[in-house]
Amino acid sequence: MDIQAQIPPALAALHNFIREWDPEEIRVYGNDELPDFQVYPHPEHMGKLAIGPVTSRERVQANERRDKIVSDMWEQYQHYLESCAARHE
Repeated sequence: MDIQAQIPPALAALHNFIREWDPEEIRVYGNDELPDFQVYPHPEHMGKLAIGPVTSRERVQANERRDKIVSDMWEQYQHYLESCAARHE
């Protein structure tokens, strides 16, 4: 388990090395244009930090968003299974 715990940081270090020394190697999936390889994200892409604990309203919104994502993923998976079954008939 000690070695397995070192794999994610090693992959992150390798990713950062490639990003620094050969950014042409990293492409955006499905897009031939290179992304903006800036070390720090653009401020407009960053959220705002909250002060204090999460409110019950925010928790409800987060849970609803999570549930919607789960529902959409499940529906997409069911369509995938149907398409696989149709191909094997």
